[in-house]
Amino acid sequence: MKAAVLRGELSKLYRQRSTYAGVVVIVGLVALVAWGSHHQRDRLDVTQAVPSEFVVAGKTITALFLAHAVMDPSLLVLMPLLVAVVAGGLVAGERQTGTLRTLLVRPVRRSGVLLAKLVAGWSYAGGLTLLLGATALGLGQFVFGWGDLVILRGGLTIFDPRLGLIRLAEGYALAAVAMGVVATLALALSAIFDNAMTAAGLAVAGLLVSSVVGAMPYFEWLRPYLLTTHLTFYRAIFDATIDHAELALSAAWLAAWVVALVAIALVVFGRRDVTC
Repeated sequence: MKAAVLRGELSKLYRQRSTYAGVVVIVGLVALVAWGSHHQRDRLDVTQAVPSEFVVAGKTITALFLAHAVMDPSLLVLMPLLVAVVAGGLVAGERQTGTLRTLLVRPVRRSGVLLAKLVAGWSYAGGLTLLLGATALGLGQFVFGWGDLVILRGGLTIFDPRLGLIRLAEGYALAAVAMGVVATLALALSAIFDNAMTAAGLAVAGLLVSSVVGAMPYFEWLRPYLLTTHLTFYRAIFDATIDHAELALSAAWLAAWVVALVAIALVVFGRRDVTC
C-alpha cells in the first residue's frame, strides 16, 4: 500500500460533507443525554442497587458517568449505522460515480487501493468513537463537573476519578476497535455489491440478525462464533475485576473476522470488473 494512495483515500473521505453527518448526530445525541440526565438526576436512586446497610453520598452523575452512559445506546445501534453508511460507500460509492475506474487506470495494485480504503474506514470508525467519548467528557464536565465513575449494571460499582478515567479510555479504545470491525464488514460488502446503500443496509441488517440469533436459546451453541457477541467486549473493562482471558478471546475472534472479511474483499475486488 503506497502512502500516496492512502493520503488520497483519506483526503477523499474527509472532503465529503456526508462524512461529518455522523459528527453532528453524535454531538446531538450526547447533548440530549446530558440534558435528560440533568433534568432527571433527582430520580436516579442508586440505593436500590446496594444493600440497605450501605449509604451512598455525593454526586452520582458526573462527566465520567455521562461518558459511560452514552456508550451502549450509541455503540449498539447508532454508531454501527453511521460507520456502515460511510464504509459501505468506499468502493460501491466510487463505482457508482465512476471515480473508481479513474483510480484503477493508474499503476497501483488493487490490493493496495482496497487496504488504503480499509485504513480510511478504520480511521473514521475510530475517530467517531473517540469523538463520542471526548464530547461526553467535555459536556459532562461543563454540566455536571468531575467526580467518581458510578456504574449501575448488575449492582453498583464505583471507581475513583483517576481509575474511572483510565477505565473509560480503555473502554473507548476497545469500542473503537469494535467499530473498526463494523467498517471492515461494510467495506467487504461494498466490494461485493454495486450500490453503497445496499452494502450499508446489509451490514446493519447482518448485525441485527446476528444479535437476534445470539439472543435465542436454541442458537446458544452458535453464540461464541457470532460477530455481535464480541463487539461489546468493551463492557468487560467496567467490571470491578477485569476478565483478561475473556477480553483476549473476544479480541481473537474479532481479529479472525477481520482477516476473513478482508480476504473475501481482496478476492472479490481483485477479480471483479469494476472499471466498466
